[in-house]
Amino acid sequence: MQVKNLILLFLFFITFQTTNAQKNKDYRLIVGVANFSASNVKQQRFASMVSERVLDILNNQNRFKVIDLDGTARNEAIAKSQENYKSDNWIEANKSISAEYTLTGIVTSIKFIRLNGGKGYKSSITFTTKIINTETGEIIQNGTATFSSINSSIKLTPESALQSAIQTTVNPLKHYFSSSFPIKLNLVRIEKENKGKAITVLLSGGSKIGVAEKNNFEVYFTDNSLGKPLPKFIGEVKITRVLSEDFSEAKVKKGGEEILKFFNENKVLICKSENNE
Repeated sequence: MQVKNLILLFLFFITFQTTNAQKNKDYRLIVGVANFSASNVKQQRFASMVSERVLDILNNQNRFKVIDLDGTARNEAIAKSQENYKSDNWIEANKSISAEYTLTGIVTSIKFIRLNGGKGYKSSITFTTKIINTETGEIIQNGTATFSSINSSIKLTPESALQSAIQTTVNPLKHYFSSSFPIKLNLVRIEKENKGKAITVLLSGGSKIGVAEKNNFEVYFTDNSLGKPLPKFIGEVKITRVLSEDFSEAKVKKGGEEILKFFNENKVLICKSENNE
């Protein structure tokens, strides 16, 4: 009897640890960034400066797990950025990366102005970005955008002038990412329940990643019983209070019974913001 109790206690501990680890897992969107191409072969060497800056901006937003694509996957992304995004090869190649979205782009114009007899330079740049849903291979709605620099500062080298020009596109890029990508959060606690239904819940995301009051989120868990992950949508919640940089409170709009049931069954519940995709 004592041995049996010890085994049961051990199994409970393992299950608790596994469930706890799952609920604390990082469920942010995974975004792959492919190196940008250029419409002019001579400007190709400058295109990597743009993709590197884009990587920095995505990382600094704290909303994404960012993958810097390279090798075959990167070449596929560059090639398909100019095609219809429905190629089976494109979809399969990028599914293996596990990126939910892939971002790539093309530099369409770079200009340098030589000043003061070659002692200084100014630059301008225009580039177009595309956000692709990796699962379907399609560009998301409003996923294509074009950015043009305003005015670079006068710099000693063409490269530093171009960096200055790219810097002027940072704020528009931040807005583009914030408005184009959905936010993914983990439902970490049922704050209030009534008559077998979840009423308010706590989500693992706050002001640091741009969560705001009145944001709506779909709630789902992933069914892995079929060999491939299948999202099962069970409800909707609406942000009522942003509590801190890392947490927000939400009111359950739909599916309170299912949310409480599956949470108590230790399902990992993910909340994805409703967007225009």
